[in-house]
Amino acid sequence: MTEETRPTPAVVDALRYPLVRISWFLLVVLCAAGFLVLVTISTLQSGRVMISGRITVAALALVGVIVRCYFTIIEHTLIGWGKEQWQNTAVDTDDLWSSLLSMAGLACIAWVPVFAVGELMSPYPEWRELVCQLVAALGCEYFCMGTLALVVFNNFSQVLPHRIFPAIVKSGASFMLCGAALVLVPMSFQTVWNLLPATQATFVRALIASSVSAYFLIAHARFMGLLYLANREKIGWEE
Repeated sequence: MTEETRPTPAVVDALRYPLVRISWFLLVVLCAAGFLVLVTISTLQSGRVMISGRITVAALALVGVIVRCYFTIIEHTLIGWGKEQWQNTAVDTDDLWSSLLSMAGLACIAWVPVFAVGELMSPYPEWRELVCQLVAALGCEYFCMGTLALVVFNNFSQVLPHRIFPAIVKSGASFMLCGAALVLVPMSFQTVWNLLPATQATFVRALIASSVSAYFLIAHARFMGLLYLANREKIGWEE
């Protein structure tokens, strides 16, 4: 009689996923580092930004690939794709530009209210920072659930508040970890970037900082997909 294998905890699975899918990890790292280098090249020493159509398109394309990687990892997690070595795990770039626009729109819905609240709270400076932090935290949760909606429905109309807020409430307390985990992506990049000496070559600095940030980005996509699977029935999108 064989012992039943215990399911791997979602956090452990997510943290080891970038190391299992090393090709995804390297692709995200190279795209992120390339984007930073392009931004650096487009900035003159005087501080002015040199507008170049080619550089702008190339930079947006790199960000688009990162977004598609993020979406595809969630998609593969939801359908169990990639469990066998023979299965294809390539990035689907057919919807690269539409995915980039959808992600930008979702980010605006999630975090633009922070600036509006900041303006409204300006007469109350003692409460302004706290309220803005709470709205930003809610924005992180909204962004995570909205990303899942984009993956599940492939339709931007499904990320509006009337669908996302009920899903956040139904998902329960466990899903709140998604917003907290999302903060690790920019925080890890900024921490490593600041720790590296400013005299180091920009590309090397960008490559190292992007590697740490890309690790958490891929782990977050996996973690989000696993939490959705655990709460799929409660959320009720697929009924």
